[in-house]
Amino acid sequence: MPVKSKFAVEDIVDAAFRIVRRQGADKCSARAIAHELNSSTMPIYSCLSSMKELEKAVIKKALDLLISYETKVRTGDVFLDMGIGYIMFAKTEKHLFRMLFLSERKGASGNTRRRFNDYVIDALLEKLSGFEPLNDFSQEQKKDLINRMWVFTHGLAVLLNNSIIRDLSERRITELIMDTGLFVILGEKIRKEVYAAPEVQDFLKRAGFPDLGDRRAADFDLF
Repeated sequence: MPVKSKFAVEDIVDAAFRIVRRQGADKCSARAIAHELNSSTMPIYSCLSSMKELEKAVIKKALDLLISYETKVRTGDVFLDMGIGYIMFAKTEKHLFRMLFLSERKGASGNTRRRFNDYVIDALLEKLSGFEPLNDFSQEQKKDLINRMWVFTHGLAVLLNNSIIRDLSERRITELIMDTGLFVILGEKIRKEVYAAPEVQDFLKRAGFPDLGDRRAADFDLF
């Protein structure tokens, strides 16, 4: 009769998650988990089907935490709150953010990243269906807007995560997202007028992009 493990799978996942959260995914090994649980590696291996399955479980746990950041009510505006939550997660949970979005490893993290991107786009399109400033926007325009804001939000998140820029307060982050978002929305509303201006037409021709004003969201479908 097989010896019953003294740990449940959840205990091992929680231990691995704590290690990644403190030190990063590259520090999470069976030996490190055993040390975290004050155990030998034998119970770890006997309880897990594979380290790959453990990685998936840790990523899911990190993703659940990220979603909790994004769904926290901060301003009352869902679109804005998701952006703030994403950046605050990158700023606060540095190692978890890197595992989810900056890891070069293929497989579990890449698949989760793809699923998360799909979740964000779908969730925001649904929320924006009742967002009054965008009532006159088509679904194509809304998706374009989300993609453009996503580029800005992710860029700011990476800069803060890697301490490339000085630390920013949540209030300052909120101001930056609001300011950028308002200009992106206004820019979309007056797109035709901007691109029709003679000086803009002249600039685009000289730069070799005379048809840029006619290109739509499909050209900016980056994710």
